[in-house]
Amino acid sequence: MRLITALLATLLVLCAPQALSAPEGSASSLIQVTSDRILAEIKARRDEFKANDTELQRFVRDEMNKVLDQGYTARLVLGLHSRKASPEQIDAFGKALSDNLNRRYAKALLEIDGNTKVEVLGETALRGGKIIRAKTNVIRSSGAPVKVDYLFRDVNNEWRAFDLIVEGISYVQTFRSQFDPLIRDKGLDQVTQDLQEGRIEVDTETHDSGN
Repeated sequence: MRLITALLATLLVLCAPQALSAPEGSASSLIQVTSDRILAEIKARRDEFKANDTELQRFVRDEMNKVLDQGYTARLVLGLHSRKASPEQIDAFGKALSDNLNRRYAKALLEIDGNTKVEVLGETALRGGKIIRAKTNVIRSSGAPVKVDYLFRDVNNEWRAFDLIVEGISYVQTFRSQFDPLIRDKGLDQVTQDLQEGRIEVDTETHDSGN
């Protein structure tokens, strides 16, 4: 399974018009409603986005920023490195990672089958309800459904997404494995700059036998 499937699923499912409101129960219902809305918008604006890459990237970036907990995700990806990093360094790394992925993969959204559907299977409350794990299947015209789980945390009474798990593979853990040796070798500031300037290509392979 390629982790790019997860990234595309994130763009499709988590592009909410507003932050998901707590308490438990709202995450699953809004995932279903907003995934349908975004799939429809991509289909309707496909020609526009193909002709205007800048607008496509703005659309993806703006939608993702409405619900993703970029700073917290960056802290998790950095792991032990975050302990010595300043808040400004963590924020800069998170933005660089998000922008890098956006530049590389936004256009892949335009190749999504128009018949793709997201099936919400339910959710589980963790840590006393402070975290929600929402389970979904991404249904495609061909091939088996892709299992995608989303982790949300309660931030000031709003659900913010910070990780996703595709066929058992965590987005956070995969990227942590990639960036840990790079940061040990070059330092966080240099890795952030390399991400910003495109000298690092984020590894979206989970290296198993799926596709």
